[in-house]
Amino acid sequence: MSISFNASNTTFENQINFTTKVRTGRPVDPTSKRQQRLNSAPGVRTGRPINPDSKRQQRLAKQAQRIAQGGEVKRGRPTNPTSKRQMAIAERQALLDAGVVIKRGRPAKKENQPTT
Repeated sequence: MSISFNASNTTFENQINFTTKVRTGRPVDPTSKRQQRLNSAPGVRTGRPINPDSKRQQRLAKQAQRIAQGGEVKRGRPTNPTSKRQMAIAERQALLDAGVVIKRGRPAKKENQPTT
């Protein structure tokens, strides 16, 4: 059985054409004020307007300006390079850079080791 699918219609082997499009969901009234407003300016963002004087928008504008100038945007809590954890990470990275193979996981249990 050969089936061909087109955007406009579907034709089966027995030459039955189906051109009806099933609409699911709530029906839309194209004459409503909302639909007319949405169709009058397609691509325009609807919803809550952006206040350019708000602190958040000013902060985002400064971030965009720093990025445009080639700067960096710092996010999150800064690291303390002298903390125990950062020192351990640095030591581990130094070993890896030196070519030392660091085994992962728990060491294997030795068979011939006497228990005391």
